[in-house]
Amino acid sequence: MANLSVAILGMNRTTTSFGLALKRFTKKGGKHSFVVTGFDRTSEHLKQAKKMGALDNTESRPENAVKDADIVIMAVSYEEVEFTYRDIRQSLRDGVVILDMSPLKQPSLNWAKSYLTSEQHLIGMTAIVNPRYIFDTKEAVEEAEEDLFDHSAILLTPSASCVKEAVDLAFNFATIVGSKPRFLDPTEHDMLLAQTVQLPRILGVSLFYDLMQKRNWEDLKWLTNPDFGALTRPLFDVHPDGLRDEFYENRQVLARVLDTYIGTLTEFRDALVEDDKNAIEAATVDASTAYEGWINSRYKADWDVVGVKDPKADTGGMMQGLFGSKIAEKLSGKDKN
Repeated sequence: MANLSVAILGMNRTTTSFGLALKRFTKKGGKHSFVVTGFDRTSEHLKQAKKMGALDNTESRPENAVKDADIVIMAVSYEEVEFTYRDIRQSLRDGVVILDMSPLKQPSLNWAKSYLTSEQHLIGMTAIVNPRYIFDTKEAVEEAEEDLFDHSAILLTPSASCVKEAVDLAFNFATIVGSKPRFLDPTEHDMLLAQTVQLPRILGVSLFYDLMQKRNWEDLKWLTNPDFGALTRPLFDVHPDGLRDEFYENRQVLARVLDTYIGTLTEFRDALVEDDKNAIEAATVDASTAYEGWINSRYKADWDVVGVKDPKADTGGMMQGLFGSKIAEKLSGKDKN
């Protein structure tokens, strides 16, 4: 049995669920075990994750957490990502594989060129959650679940120059936590996520920004229920600097997405102004029908029909080893230490 060291930088629902899923894998007889070390600037997050069994160790500094780690999961607040790479680079071992969960992948690949050596490998990673949790927007550590990635997918976005052994390791990590790994080009990733992640976030931010400036805001703020809370929740979960950088770094793509959406909003507004009940009905019926199809597809979880690349990882490639590292020997069981 191989014993792999995993460092998680930034504890939230998703990353804590990674820790729980790794422990589940070992408990169910998986051939590898994992020692998981967590870092977060909020000590309560670390305490809660360890109490839940997701972490073995905790560290108050990121550079200490990544020492000797085989796998590093990067999930710090987005405005801190570049600085974290700078802080940890001297502590990273050769052969380490960094799974970067930043909302945008292209900037991280550029930072990797600046701060990592050719023996340290970065692959973007985006988790698509179990359909069981599709309507659950809570991101607190205590909401973590060991099955958060079951019946779903993890998108992997390696650079074109990423070595095969690192890709194999990321592929197998995604499989171990219960997911179906899929590969996506980093540019395409940032475009698609602008539509399904960034657009909802900027709608929530802009809605709140608009309402807070109204003269009757003092009255409006009391007339708020879950619909309002769910849409504006990014302002609770994400640091404002993180939202700023996320929107700005993907500004050209996000602007095009907004242009299209503004066009659709205009059509709805025009139908309302023109008393066009038929147009409103047609739009809501079409959306409702398509929505039902989306929900059914997500619950069916047949990721084999999705048009995202699914090359099989060559687990034998993991046995070849990353140059200057012992990861492959650990995975193959050849490393007796």
